[in-house]
Amino acid sequence: MNRYIVLFIALWVLAVPSLSQEQGSIEVLVSGAKPSHGQAVLSLFNSSDNYLNEPIVSAHENIDANGKTVFRLSGLSNGDYAISVFYDEDENGKLNTGFLGIPTEFVGFSNNAKGSFGPPSYDQVKFKFTGSTKISINLGAVDE
Repeated sequence: MNRYIVLFIALWVLAVPSLSQEQGSIEVLVSGAKPSHGQAVLSLFNSSDNYLNEPIVSAHENIDANGKTVFRLSGLSNGDYAISVFYDEDENGKLNTGFLGIPTEFVGFSNNAKGSFGPPSYDQVKFKFTGSTKISINLGAVDE
């Protein structure tokens, strides 16, 4: 009988952390692109170590007639995340850059953070995710 109680307690202890790992979704509204032209490419990061290098999620969506698109990212655990989006105007799947690596296509970040002399830091871009949420990012290619 005692073995069953110990087994039950051990299984319960193992199950409790997984119950606290609630999952939800992020809806990202991207605006500021040219209407019906190009695509937006989104990258989601979950640490300063992988920020701008190794996204945990990558996605692309076509720009609609209003110069906007929406990304829906689901199955995400609570925690800190950062989002970068670029306006892939020529739809080649990569961020075009010019001299010194400066982007020639518009970019945006969660918190609508702006960098000076480079992209904003992870701390400027990160947000705490605790369930379903909506985020707006303006690329700035077209004034709204």
